[in-house]
Amino acid sequence: MAYRQSTVDEGKIARLQKEGRGLGRGAEYKPWLMIYDLPSKGRSHRVFGTKTRRIHHFLSDIECRLFLHLDWCDEVADIREQFPLDRLVTRQIATSMGVRHPTDTANKTPLVMTTDFLVDVLQEGKLRQEACAVKPSADLKKRRVLEKLEIERRYWIEQGVSYRIVTDLDFSPIVTKNLQWLRTLAFTSQSEPWAGFHRDQAEAVRQAIPLHAPLTLRQFCARMDHDLELSLGSTLTLVRHLLLSKVVAVDLTRPLDDHRSMAEFLLSSPVAGREVG
Repeated sequence: MAYRQSTVDEGKIARLQKEGRGLGRGAEYKPWLMIYDLPSKGRSHRVFGTKTRRIHHFLSDIECRLFLHLDWCDEVADIREQFPLDRLVTRQIATSMGVRHPTDTANKTPLVMTTDFLVDVLQEGKLRQEACAVKPSADLKKRRVLEKLEIERRYWIEQGVSYRIVTDLDFSPIVTKNLQWLRTLAFTSQSEPWAGFHRDQAEAVRQAIPLHAPLTLRQFCARMDHDLELSLGSTLTLVRHLLLSKVVAVDLTRPLDDHRSMAEFLLSSPVAGREVG
């Protein structure tokens, strides 16, 4: 993938504003920074959001991990990544702190600071917002990183929005790995022999789960591939789909491997799930 130059001037900031970066909600939101706006210096990710119905842009593995947890959480209503902060306000905060505001290293243009995530959370019928900064735990020992995080924190306090810092130490490795496994979902992008084929096959697998409680996941998938005359591995993809759409539930704090008993996979109402593709 070709990446643009990282130099930022007032012209580029004006262009991003004209594009509507940082505006909108849900499927209409456009992050201030997308992965092709920056030089390729690390691992970046583009991930489809089941809540927002759009592609999200993440500039690090840690950002992507937090997104998986947020997208899975039932209380989260919207996720906006790379959310821009008002430059006038952040410059005033930096001045009051006596620290340098982030600037372009080449031309000294004051940068538009961003918060990694602005999340809408629905709890007890009330909608609230939470801003999240995502950093490797080792970075919290760096003075300059702490200065910029403090500018962010003070910004969101002024806005009346709660703010927290998330690091790599805040994730359960097992839950994260399981959520990543659920995302290895292919059939929604594949052609169907007829309209509704995948939906019908997923429903057949859902109905079969409680009838095969003594089997392991591997045994169940092999049997269903045979009984439904599906290609090898198709049932496993369907199980992932059912779990990701929350039509079927299983304890994600334990490893999801081939030896999990089908008795652990519990059915929800067919209409209680959510669309994932």
